[in-house]
Amino acid sequence: MKKIILTISACFFLVFHQESAAQLMREPEIDDQNRATFTVNAPNAKEVKVINQSDEMAMGAAEYSLTRGENGIWTVTTKPCRPGLHYYKLSIDGFECADPQSQMYFGWARWSSCLEVPDKNISFYLPKNNPTGDVIIHWYHSKVTGNTRKCLIYTPPGYRHEMNKRYPVLYLQHGSGESELGWTMQGKVNFIMDNLIAEGKAVPMIIVMDNGYAPAPDAEDKNRPAGNSNKFEELVLQDLIPEIDANYRTLSARESRAIAGLSMGAGQAQRIGFGNLDVFASIGAFSGGSRNFDPNTSYSGVFKDAKKFNETVKLYWFGCGTLDRAYEGARSLHNELSKHGIQHVWHEMHGSHEWQVWRHHIHEFAQQLFK
Repeated sequence: MKKIILTISACFFLVFHQESAAQLMREPEIDDQNRATFTVNAPNAKEVKVINQSDEMAMGAAEYSLTRGENGIWTVTTKPCRPGLHYYKLSIDGFECADPQSQMYFGWARWSSCLEVPDKNISFYLPKNNPTGDVIIHWYHSKVTGNTRKCLIYTPPGYRHEMNKRYPVLYLQHGSGESELGWTMQGKVNFIMDNLIAEGKAVPMIIVMDNGYAPAPDAEDKNRPAGNSNKFEELVLQDLIPEIDANYRTLSARESRAIAGLSMGAGQAQRIGFGNLDVFASIGAFSGGSRNFDPNTSYSGVFKDAKKFNETVKLYWFGCGTLDRAYEGARSLHNELSKHGIQHVWHEMHGSHEWQVWRHHIHEFAQQLFK
């Protein structure tokens, strides 16, 4: 048990002391065939496993058993992994924990280990020698939830210097079990936008990333409120947008405001966006297909009049990975919208319910936004 306690402590040490801990880390090594080699120091363990928390083929298999070597060092080399960011955890004699040698990301409703497998064919989400924007932590008080909250704000290159310039705003949401950190830590959205702006492919914009869980003051579970206890729509409309418009140089017309998100965030973006078209003119949904879609009734009938919809909504963009559980619903939505003459952009690509797909989605969506 002492060994397990030390392992858990190491996880927290690495999260809060990353600079000094970096020299101690030995993250999984990736070879030229995208095979990952994991190393775990557990001399008293009888069994050590790496458990893949993404879809099975993301890391080549659902789990791997490590082999014990000298001095209690356990190792395993995986099958070829799919490029992208994949959540995983360790199992040491049945006790499941994060890998203390990995970078920690907030996913699966906890700080989790991730394996980053580089894609040799693309670099749009990697930092480059371009002018860079800033990612700001912005604290504010919410009247809706009755507490102090924080959101992350991306401001584009030049924002701090071009003091007379105003910018359109994208409200960008994470998925279930993740947080406002997801789009920068896992999604690399700041690097994606820096690169697009440098290439002249995207309009410089402010991006607001808030936590999608907004518990009512009397909610029983304030960590993961559900149903009517999640007041996120009210928070966006009553607290967040006024806060951003008051403190940042925004263009406040609806044509200069968009909302988008992935998975749970895609559902929120569509509900809030289509329910408040006087506030938002563009909506994006990543891996969030609409089940049982009916153009006459879905989203309070906003699609019923195709002509009016096409005149009102500047951009409705949605996409999904072909291996995603949401793919059939998203593809069906695309077919129904096409059949009824409703203008939209549909994007599908190989991939699952994963960050590599969502990186592609924001990369494509941002190039069409506010133009």
